[in-house]
Amino acid sequence: MASKFDGADCSWPSDEELQQVQEIRKICAAEIAAMPEQPRDVVGDIRVCRYLRFYGGKVNEAAKGLSEFLKWWVQEDIPALRKGIIDLEPDDFHAWLDSVRSPYSPVMVPGFAETEEGHTVIFVSPGYFKAQEFVSQRPACHTMDNDLMLVRAGMEWMMKRVDDRSYEKKKVLYSIKVIDATHLGRETLPIRVYEIRKFAQDNGKQLMSMYCDHDILLLVVNAPWIIRFVVMFATTLMTKRQSSRIKVLGSASEVDVQAQLGMVGPKSMFPPSLGGTRKPEEIPFYLPLAQENQSRITEWMARKEAGITRKGATKPPSPSAKPEKTTKEVAAAEATTPIANVEQEEEAATKVSAEVASQAAVVKQEKEEEKPVLLEEAPAPSGGWLCCAAP
Repeated sequence: MASKFDGADCSWPSDEELQQVQEIRKICAAEIAAMPEQPRDVVGDIRVCRYLRFYGGKVNEAAKGLSEFLKWWVQEDIPALRKGIIDLEPDDFHAWLDSVRSPYSPVMVPGFAETEEGHTVIFVSPGYFKAQEFVSQRPACHTMDNDLMLVRAGMEWMMKRVDDRSYEKKKVLYSIKVIDATHLGRETLPIRVYEIRKFAQDNGKQLMSMYCDHDILLLVVNAPWIIRFVVMFATTLMTKRQSSRIKVLGSASEVDVQAQLGMVGPKSMFPPSLGGTRKPEEIPFYLPLAQENQSRITEWMARKEAGITRKGATKPPSPSAKPEKTTKEVAAAEATTPIANVEQEEEAATKVSAEVASQAAVVKQEKEEEKPVLLEEAPAPSGGWLCCAAP
């Protein structure tokens, strides 16, 4: 794959961009200083550069977007949701997520696979989603707000993983959503269930705005005619750039559709419904469906405590030991040319360098004596059910 995938620049930040990143952080100094912690995946070079590119290289617009995100990130106490979750490997994260989610949750796999370049692939199969049961069959301790916390925690986990892989690969990486629309319409469409529709309307646009920089491509495969209506609804919650990344494709058996999927990964990545060879039972949250397991439903309905609240995971999971890097991976990492201050990046896996944090405090003090910087107005999101495919 080239350094540009479907129009998104995946190249490592240039010196000019890194200078612009510093400028953006100076503009956002007050917001950074207000953060209880300054994680690399939130305000580090790659994350800020991704904002810069999302806004077409316009520093003021990128700074405004980042500023709004950081204010929201602090106000909503997102750091609490990250604790004990953010550094989990995909298998551990999936296991934890499965332990706290509703058995009627939509089939969505945040750590489904990774492209050759390193982009994170998210798999969604909405045709099995029993939206009405998802809303009505739940214990009193687990409300739709708890589900919102799951979505936010999932977004943060995904952004952290994308950031870590970016530094490992020395590329600006993104996420790719592959949505298998097989059976869509078999169950009641989510947008026809009031609570789901309201959830999307209340939170979808905000989520797409706050995490505007993560998607590079969204492929909808096996799409029936009704998908056009669903996508039309979803795109009202997205920016023009986000909606332009959506590709609605026909049957997975078609040659041109296989060519599009082949750009993402080999057949071994995908289940048979997408023309692949991967066994469905090896895919988390997929087949057999949790909603068909009566003992799982009984256990779910008997719960007295939610697995996640606004204060974070009720019982943070214990991560498995991380696999050691192979000799080949170590050699590849050593052979990569680092950017300025990269020696600090490993230590900054959970924090931006102390220099950046202290710089933020200094700039904040300086700014109190200056007139505020007038930021250019960023384009308002022109507008998902697809937001429910977040992360």
